[in-house]
Amino acid sequence: MRKVLFAASALAVLSFAAVAAAQEKLKFAVFTPDAELTHQIVMKPWAARVNKDAAGAIQIDTFPNGALGRNPGLQTKMLNDGIADIAWVIPSYTPGVYLDDDVFELPNIIQNSVEGSVAAWRLLQKGMLRGYEQYYMIGLFTSSPYTFHTNYKVTKGADLKGKKIRGVGAISTESIKALGAVPEGMPFTQLVEAISRGVIDGTTGHPIAVFDFGVHRVTTSHYLGRIGTVTLGIFMSKKKFDSLPAPAKAAIEKHRGEELSRVFGKMSEDRNAELVGEWKKDAKRTVTEPDKADSEAWDKMLSPVVAAWEGKDARNKALLAALRQELANVRAGK
Repeated sequence: MRKVLFAASALAVLSFAAVAAAQEKLKFAVFTPDAELTHQIVMKPWAARVNKDAAGAIQIDTFPNGALGRNPGLQTKMLNDGIADIAWVIPSYTPGVYLDDDVFELPNIIQNSVEGSVAAWRLLQKGMLRGYEQYYMIGLFTSSPYTFHTNYKVTKGADLKGKKIRGVGAISTESIKALGAVPEGMPFTQLVEAISRGVIDGTTGHPIAVFDFGVHRVTTSHYLGRIGTVTLGIFMSKKKFDSLPAPAKAAIEKHRGEELSRVFGKMSEDRNAELVGEWKKDAKRTVTEPDKADSEAWDKMLSPVVAAWEGKDARNKALLAALRQELANVRAGK
C-alpha cells in the first residue's frame, strides 16, 4: 500500500511538473504606470480573465511602468523583436503606418469614447484600417474627444481666435486653424512649462490627460467643444498567437474586441465626467459646455476640415461613411 501511495504521489508531482512546464508565460508590456486607470480597469482584469479561461495553458503577466521598455514609440518594435508578446500601443507614435486613423481625428464626429471605441473595432474587423494586419489585435479604442483647456477664459468658440493652442497631428492642426487659433506642436510633457511661461495659451486634450500630466494646474478654463479623438490599442505578436495551444487561443479570442471597447470607453467617460464635475465646483475655474447656438457655429467652423479630408479620395469618403454608420448603429443599440 505504501508503495502504491508513493507511486501515486510521484505521478502527481510529475504531472504537476509537466503542466507547469507546458504553461507558457506571456509578457504584456505597458509603458504607463501601474496605477494608471487603463492598466487597473482594462489590462490587468483582461489578463486575469484570459488566464482563468485558458485553464493553465498560458500565464499572461503585465509589466507596467515601462519595465520592458519606456519609449511609447517603440512598443510595436518590442513585439517584433520578441521582447514582449503583447503591448499597449498608441498608433500615432508610429507615423506613416496606421494610414486610416485620421478618420477618428476628424472634429466632432465621435461624441464619446464608448461609441468611438466600438466603431473603431468594427471597422478593424471589416479590414478597413491599414497597418494593423501585421498584428493580432486584442483591442482598439478611441479616447474621449479632445476639448480645449486654456489659461484665459473661453466661453465660446470665437474666444479661441488668435490664441496659440497646442495640437498634434495634421487633422488636429487643421481643426485649430479652422477655429481661428494658431496651432503649436509639442508633447504633453512640455505643456505645464509652456503654458505657465506664456509660450502657448492652452491645449487640446481630454480631461484625463490634462489632469494626469498636471496641465490642470496651469489652466483655469475648460471649453468642451469637441474636436477629434486619438486611437489606442492592445497589440499582440501574430507569430506568438499562432504558436499558442488551442485553449489559449480560445481564451484570448473570447475576451478581445467589443467587450474591451465598451470597458475602455466607459472608464474614459466616467473619469472625464468625474474630473469635469470637480472643476465645475471650483470657483476659480470656468467650465463651458456649448449651447445650441455655439454648437451650430462650432460645426460651421469645423465642417470644412471634414469636407476637405473626405474629398481627398474615394477611400476617405467610404471610410467616413462607414464610421458614421457604425456610430449610428452604436447609438441605436445595435
